Amino acid sequence: CQVNTHQTREKKQTDAPATASYVMESKRELVEVMKPFNNIHGSGFVRESLRGNPIASGTVGLHNLGNSCYMNSILQCLNQIKPITNFFLQGEYLKEINKNNPLGSGGRISTAYASFLNDVWGNDYSILAPRLLKQTVGSFAPQFNNNFQHDSQEFCQFLMDGLHEDLNRVKNKPYVEQFEAYGMEDRLAAEESWRNHLKRHDSIFVDYTQGMHRSHLTCPGCGRESVKFDVYSSISLPLVPPKSGS
Repeated sequence: CQVNTHQTREKKQTDAPATASYVMESKRELVEVMKPFNNIHGSGFVRESLRGNPIASGTVGLHNLGNSCYMNSILQCLNQIKPITNFFLQGEYLKEINKNNPLGSGGRISTAYASFLNDVWGNDYSILAPRLLKQTVGSFAPQFNNNFQHDSQEFCQFLMDGLHEDLNRVKNKPYVEQFEAYGMEDRLAAEESWRNHLKRHDSIFVDYTQGMHRSHLTCPGCGRESVKFDVYSSISLPLVPPKSGS
């Protein structure tokens, strides 16, 4: 059995931040975890995962692979969506991989993400280098296949779309026309719009990360109005600067 699996620790309630300390054995050789070969910031670094017991299950740090903080922040956020994380940890995703979906990766992105989550929650690592997941995503989205900085929301959108298409329960997508809701009761229009969406998109990411917003447009020239319920999985919010004196 694994080390320390039979030990019980008394939990103490405290408001102090959690900290971790590491003790190096006197005869243990140092391990080089960052190897520069071209002296250029953001390129040429090799960082590997470090084994160790995390402070709590699932609280694992992520190495910055070049300038991959945009990716690490999103991975930490997605890791906290418990129903989706449990779906991967329990292996349920294997039953729903849609390998024939031309918009997916044949299951490679979902498999790499499942491997990442198993490392995060396996209690074997204190720090992870999510290299496999980054390389897998980069193979299908070349814009991320480098060590440059990128937009976190853009990466989040691609990763969630890729996982959704990998796990899409719809095997043969029918053609669905745009639904015009002008003149209809909002509740009925929203229900019909969502039913149409499910005809082409149905996965655990649709279950937990997608919703709809109402769009009402009026042409300033002819006055024609259009009402639609559009599906979203993320919302951009402006950062309002603090008022002076506050």
